[in-house]
Amino acid sequence: MTSHSRIRSIGSRRRKGQALTEFALVAPIFFLLLFGIIEAGRFMFYYEVLNNATREGARYAIVNGANADEVGCPTGPPAPGTAACDPTGDDVVERVREAAFGVLGSGVTVTPVWHDPANNGRGATVTVTATYTYTSLVPIVPLPAITVEAESSLVINN
Repeated sequence: MTSHSRIRSIGSRRRKGQALTEFALVAPIFFLLLFGIIEAGRFMFYYEVLNNATREGARYAIVNGANADEVGCPTGPPAPGTAACDPTGDDVVERVREAAFGVLGSGVTVTPVWHDPANNGRGATVTVTATYTYTSLVPIVPLPAITVEAESSLVINN
């Protein structure tokens, strides 16, 4: 082997070592950034699913407000001073959970509230509030649990 080829061999080993060192310095930052983008995307997705679910629950409440057509529920507006069907809002809660389509699981807390007057009759305002505790999927950077809250308010016109 000539001295010229020996010099090339030593130089290529040094370049390989340099590339390995640079990768070792850059890789943690790259993967932290990559997983941070993934977590931010997951958070935004869950936030939008929760917003959409509360809108669906409020819409269900205003469409089925006073004119509920369920077994045991009278059709038409309720008598003055009485509440219409589903005064507890169980159907609204179920609709919100269905609209979350399993992404959020059973960790969603839903609270429907009727205002002015405090029943689900025509002219009342319904506010549907849902909360969810978001936890990070990638445990590289330990994030505290984040409480996500969404709220929708609509007026019952039915």
